[in-house]
Formats: sequence, C-alpha cells, structure tokens
Amino acid sequence: MIQKSKLDSEESMRKKIEIMNGFGSRTTGSKGHQMFIAWLKQQLNDMGLPVYSDTYTFERWEEKRSALTVNQEDIHVSSAYPYSGETDENGITGELIHVKSGNYSKAKGKIAVVEIKKVKKLPIGLIMNKRAAYPGGTRIAAGDGDLVLTSVLRNPDLKKAREKGVKAVVLIWKGVADEKVEDQYLPFTDEYMGIPAVWVNETEGKKVIAAAKKQEQGTVILEAEKQTNAKTESFHVIIRGRNEDQTILINTHTDGINVVEENGAIGMLSMIRYLQNKQLSRTMVFSFVTGHFRLPVFKGTSQAASTWLKDHPELWDGKKGNKKAVAGITVEHLGSMEWKEYESGQYKATGNIQTEYTYVGNARMGRIWEKVIRDRSRTRTVTLRGHNKFEFGESQPLFEEGIPVIGLIQMPDYLMVNNKTREMDKFSVSLMREQVKSLLKATIIVDKTPQKQLGKSDGYLFLYGRTW
Repeated sequence: MIQKSKLDSEESMRKKIEIMNGFGSRTTGSKGHQMFIAWLKQQLNDMGLPVYSDTYTFERWEEKRSALTVNQEDIHVSSAYPYSGETDENGITGELIHVKSGNYSKAKGKIAVVEIKKVKKLPIGLIMNKRAAYPGGTRIAAGDGDLVLTSVLRNPDLKKAREKGVKAVVLIWKGVADEKVEDQYLPFTDEYMGIPAVWVNETEGKKVIAAAKKQEQGTVILEAEKQTNAKTESFHVIIRGRNEDQTILINTHTDGINVVEENGAIGMLSMIRYLQNKQLSRTMVFSFVTGHFRLPVFKGTSQAASTWLKDHPELWDGKKGNKKAVAGITVEHLGSMEWKEYESGQYKATGNIQTEYTYVGNARMGRIWEKVIRDRSRTRTVTLRGHNKFEFGESQPLFEEGIPVIGLIQMPDYLMVNNKTREMDKFSVSLMREQVKSLLKATIIVDKTPQKQLGKSDGYLFLYGRTW
C-alpha cells in the first residue's frame, strides 16, 4: 500500500505544474518545449538518474500572428490552422468565395470560405470498444473529443485547395459555441499543407459568409516561423530491478499546449521519485517521447512512442538477448475536469471529473486497474479495448507490439486549446494526485505479477464496438 507521506504532495505537484506552464506553449521543438525538456532532465539528474537521449531533426512551423479582414473590417480569428501555410506581414488579399469543403474548382486565385459543421453524433462504436465501467453505469460521454474528431472527419483537404490554385482558406466553425472553439490547435495531425488557413467562430463567420456570397474582398494574414532542421529529443531513464531481463515500460509525451496536454511527465516524476529506492522485481523504463504534436513525422506505426520503440528494441522486444517488456503503463492528461456545451449555447463546467478512459490490454490488466481505483474518492472510469486500429494516446504503440498496457487518457473538450491561461481553471491537482497514486499502485501490482499471468495484449477488435 502506498503511504500518503511517500507520494509527492498536491503542493509539490502544483508547483511543478506552474513551472511547466511557465514555459508557455510546448509544441514540438518550440522554445517552450525545449525548456521543458531541459527542466525535466535536470529533475531526473537531481534524483541521481542517468538520462539517455535521442535527438531528431524535422521541419517545424509555428504561428506568430494571424488576422482576417473583410472589406477593411477586422474579423476575429479563433485560431490558426497548424502547419497550413504562411503569409508575409501584409497577408494575402483576394476575392472571397463560399464553397463546400473539398470543392475548390471555382476558387482558383481566390480565398475559399468553408463551413465546418461539428459532428454531433460521433461514430463511437467504430472508434471505441467498452470493456467495463467504474462505478457501474458510467458511460462513454457524449461528445468527448468532438472538435478533434470533427477536424479529422470533416477535414477541409487543404492540399486539394493548394493544387486548385486557391490563395488561402477561411474555415468557419458551425454548430459549436464560440468560446469552445477559441484557440483550438486543430487539426494537429496534418502534414505541412503550403496554403495559409485560419479558423473563425460561427458568430464572426456569418459576416465572412455574407461577404463571400457577394464576392467581396478579404485579407488573410498568417505569419509563421519556419525551421528546416529544428531539433527535438526523446529521453528515458531506467530504474533497475532484481530481474534486469524483464522490463515494465512507463511512458508519456513531453510536447503539449496547456496544463493537461501534456502533464504526464510531471506525474511520471512523482512515480520515479517514489519507486527509485524501492526493491523492484523488474527493471522499469520511463520514456518521455517527443513528436506527439508532429505525428506525420514521428508516428511510425501509430503514435510518437513507436519511434522510441523502434530506436530502443534492446529495452523491450526480447530478441537476441534484448530485455523483454512484460507490461506498459501510459500516463496522459491528468487532472482534467469536465466542461461541456449546453443547449443554451453556454460552455461551462459540469461539476464532474472528465471521464477517465483507460485502455487495458487484456482482462488481467483490467482487473488490476479495477482493484487500484476501488478506494478512490473520485473516479469515473471506462476501460477500453483497442478497436478498428484506434487507441487514443501513446499506449497504442505498446499495445500494437503485444505489450499488455494500462493507458490512462482523459479527453476533455479543451484538450487542444493553446492559450495563455493554459486552461488552469479546468484542472484539479487533487484529481491528478489521485490518478498518479492509482498508476503507482497498478505499476507495483504489475511488477509483482508473474509474466505468464500478465499475458499479451488482446489485439484490436473490428466492426462495431460495445458502447453501453
């Protein structure tokens, strides 16, 4: 049993969260990301642990300023489209034309205005498969991740717009509260498109659509910093157990944009500090990976952790004298409270914690997770099985390699919001500490469980998943 005095206090966790937030936005390879990585490595060095790093180079894009004017009237831009394109300080001016998404045939030499309607009924059964829920009756929450999935399912195909000679694209959110779309860093999974694009909320969008229907003029400004050989790094530390041939992988990613996306590294520091002087049955490898916010470059087979796995088979694949990973624990999005959009159009706190989606690789891992959350003061857990090649978060690469996982990942509606407050008003450090405690308990139980009982991950199920 974990003694309360042994685990980092809420005050200690909050201070580290505030330090992380102080670095600002931490998109892959940005100054804030580099500073966060340097700080994390120093924390690990201060614990007396050697840090093993892998450095990568990639083409980086980061917005510096975005703006939109229509007939010299300023239109509020909700956010820039990441890795879309860029303009100079004067922007691109042209005739506005209202088109359907993907239909750019009449928009050559013009600025396309496209409405993106929020997907209200998400195809949950195609992307999720529910195993169990705690407490009983907990359901997959309607709308979780709706804007992230909308940006993917109703992607405006900027590559096609560029090929058709469109000068720029203005995307109008439709069917979603203005406050909710503000500063959303979406989509975060596209390649560099080579055409500037910005997002506008529905209220402001009505002005743009009206102007486009009259073929009036608009100007799009999207200044961005570009680096051809930007550097970033993943790193890991090792806590050796009695059995050095078997490992447990504990992982997260370090790039992010707000307090919950991604604070898993702060949680892992607490886990490492607790475990480093314990007598462990197996060797534990804590990996802090980069590239989650640049998946077109780093995703490998699925998510950014797959790049790290490819670079370090000696720590997990069990081949030719390599260590064998018998389990994995993934730490992401800790302390997320639930905010939802109501029928009135208000976007506010519900008073609940965000649903704790937890991927469990097989029945044994599911039972372990159920056991460790029983005495939690707050839990709202839905355990999931990877489904139709979907497993959200950095547990997916481990799962795909047959490593039985427990992967905690909350998916709040503000997950991709990149603003100066870092969404601190939606974060609970007490919930974060409870979740870290659960992850620690699970890690300790897994460490003591024979390999044969841990088994392998079940693998994906296909077709329509269980959602009730």
